[in-house]
This record gives sequence, structure tokens and C-alpha cells, in this order.
Amino acid sequence: MKKLKHIICSVIIGSLMIGVCACSSKGKATLTYIGHASVKIVASDGTVLYIDPSYNGDYSDDADYILVTHQHDDHKPNPNLTLKEGGRLIDNLEALHDGIYETYELGPFKVEAVPAGGNPNHNVKYCVGYLVTVDGITIYHAGDTSKIEQMGDLKSRNIDYAMFPIDGIYNMDAIEATEAAALVGAKHNIPIHEFDQGGSKKSDNFNPDGKLVIEYGGTITLKK
Repeated sequence: MKKLKHIICSVIIGSLMIGVCACSSKGKATLTYIGHASVKIVASDGTVLYIDPSYNGDYSDDADYILVTHQHDDHKPNPNLTLKEGGRLIDNLEALHDGIYETYELGPFKVEAVPAGGNPNHNVKYCVGYLVTVDGITIYHAGDTSKIEQMGDLKSRNIDYAMFPIDGIYNMDAIEATEAAALVGAKHNIPIHEFDQGGSKKSDNFNPDGKLVIEYGGTITLKK
């Protein structure tokens, strides 16, 4: 009988702990690194925003909003991703025109286009990065870029999470991206656009303060 009571108590306590865990993560904004340059951000109210969702990953969450940094095929929306009725896609051609970087209020998201590019593969006239603010948290997706002086203008924004390409083929390498991260001064710095997942990682040479490596398909809960 004592053994039975012990089992019942364990089950009850376990159930309560599961409830506590579920409640602690519910209602928090999250970021998923789908792969390559593809990122999904989900607000605490469940609104879904993707940036450069080209990589072949999980697109089971339909998009409320899609942001595209430039017109290369490896950054355009994956055909498996559905944009909800009434949803909105914003690309670099809309976000940057006549030298003006646009700002948008998209549901719970504030989106600001910012300069990107600065190398032979990515002209600053046709590329953007994005600042996305949600639930009081600011995320910087640098787009395809090299280190550019305009990144220094972002330091005053107190960015919480920043993502930098580090491939060293079409963009800056991990060492230059480390220098770019110092200019931006975000709390957490995430390497993306590597081209070498699964083997020796270029991110080994990406060493800014607050380095945060997220594997393909990995999700983090966003916090200040």
C-alpha cells in the first residue's frame, strides 16, 4: 500500500511539474533558426514573422509576415511556406527606395530596415538588414553583408540579439563578423549563413562577447 501511495504521489507531483514547465514557457516570444539565413520569430501572442525563409526546414507555422533582405534565390520564400490571408511580405525593394529605409508597424512587431551589403556580391543600394522589436526585445538580422560603418549606428539601440553571416565566400568571414558584432554591441550574437553545418564549423572562429550558437531547427525563448 505504501508503495502504491508513493507511486500515486510521484505521478501527481510529476503532473504538477509538467504544468509548471508549460506555464513558464507559455506566452513568451521565441526565435527559431531554421537554417542558412532563415529565421522564424513568434511573438508572445502567437503572431509569426519569418526573415529570408528560403532554407528547406519546418514551415508548418503559416506566416503573418515575411521579410526578405535581398533578391538572391537563397533568401526568397520557400514554396512550402504559406502566407496567411491578410498577411504581408516586405522585401528589400519596398523597404529601401530612393535612399530611404522604411519602418513598419506589423501587429506586435516593429520592423526597421537598415543598411547591409558592402561587398562585390551585395550592393548596399539593393540590400537591407532588419531590426525587429517584439515584446520589448530587439533582434537584428544583418542580411547578407560585410562589416560596414553604419553598423556602428546600431550600438545605441541596445540590441538584444544579433545575427551575422560568417561564410567568408559571399559575405564577411567569422573574424570580420566578430568585428561587426563589436560595432553593433548586442547582448547575444548568433552566427548564420555558414555553409558548413555538420562538419568543422566556421563559427569556431566567431568569438564576440555574448556568442550564441543555435543549431539548425533550434528554438530559443527571447529575453531581455
